[in-house]
Amino acid sequence: MQSVARASVEIIGIVKGRAGAAFLTACVIASPAAVRAADPIVEWNEIAVKVSLAAVVNGRALSPVEQTRAMAIVHVAVHDAVNAVTGRYEQYRRTDDAEAGASAEAAAIAAAYRALLGLFGDAHFGDTAFLTSAYVASLAQHGVPDDDPGLAAGFATADGILALRQADGSASASYPYVPVNAGLPGIWVPLTSAASAQALLPGWGGVAPWVLRKGSQFRPDAPPALDSERYARDYQEIKEVGARVNHSRTDEQTNIALFWRASPIAIWSPILRAALEAHDLDLSSSARIAALVNLAASDASVAVWEAKYFYNYWRPQPAIVNGDSDGNPLTEGQADWLPHLPTPAHPEYPSAHAANSAAMAFVMRAFFGDAPGFDIEATSATAAGFVRHWSTFSEGVEEVIDARVYSGIHFRTADEVGARQGRQVARFVLIHALRSAKKR
Repeated sequence: MQSVARASVEIIGIVKGRAGAAFLTACVIASPAAVRAADPIVEWNEIAVKVSLAAVVNGRALSPVEQTRAMAIVHVAVHDAVNAVTGRYEQYRRTDDAEAGASAEAAAIAAAYRALLGLFGDAHFGDTAFLTSAYVASLAQHGVPDDDPGLAAGFATADGILALRQADGSASASYPYVPVNAGLPGIWVPLTSAASAQALLPGWGGVAPWVLRKGSQFRPDAPPALDSERYARDYQEIKEVGARVNHSRTDEQTNIALFWRASPIAIWSPILRAALEAHDLDLSSSARIAALVNLAASDASVAVWEAKYFYNYWRPQPAIVNGDSDGNPLTEGQADWLPHLPTPAHPEYPSAHAANSAAMAFVMRAFFGDAPGFDIEATSATAAGFVRHWSTFSEGVEEVIDARVYSGIHFRTADEVGARQGRQVARFVLIHALRSAKKR
């Protein structure tokens, strides 16, 4: 097994602030190191993202929330497999220790491959040749022999995680849906009767969370009342800056909107890989951080989807078109108003992208600090050639809040509330999942 430099990456504890509220602190005791090419966590994260973005299940591409579930399955399997060898951190699903002589690299590679094959095998992804080729190449790169006991440990661990999530409710989350009080001002309904415009995954809020007790655990307060000043403020802002044709949105703001059209997994996973590569971590710690980032994203998806379909709040497009009937004298309707980007087929409040982004950023911030010590460079396939540079993770979260307003698809309050909900979920995940293992 290759020698891997170690660093102490531990959640230090829950500290009481001045107001008595609990918050999480974390510390990375390590000096920056050169990129370690032989890190299977980074390698298989990239492979998993590519497969998740390309996968077609039941005739359609995975939605962003479905991508977070897939990535969590892969990285939890990898984390548990690695720690079946090292025993440094508690596994999500307890397994027997790996056999003597097992390498953590072999366990990680086998677990990632088996999890992706189980998620996107012949019946779904239709290209097992790509995964098999990646698996064979990865084993060769890391010098893993065919008889390494870590391979069996990785396969068994992934099979266990796949079985655990088989009945989590995700398979039955799509069904015909008509909101209560449909047709009344403020209530979300599909914009058209076309099948493609029907509600997206109305049951996802009922998918079993990984760490949260239930999807409604961090359900936010209700969105602004239609007759409130806050609603009018949000309404006026997006009506102006989020319109398809306008003279107030700058070219950069237009590109920012296009940039953040990519899914959270597509945008934040490369940032996670960069952070892992920039620090001198042992394999257990690298696997753990990647798993926690994706656990937080997956549970944030469940939480925000639960709130969306609980409140059934309308999107800016129907809100502005019907602005004269909302009971607010400060909102003037515009029958021909269209958003900069197409209106998504699910309720508005809270913002899922903001929640996912904040959850992933919060976990990375907990381990690497908000300013991780390197230029955070972000790219997006939905805005080719438009590169973002941030010095802190928080800058990225603030930008997605603005981006969804520039897009014309979210009121600012929904973005801010979504980001807060994502942070709440991430904090809970960090406190309760994958903690340091007790000495055996």
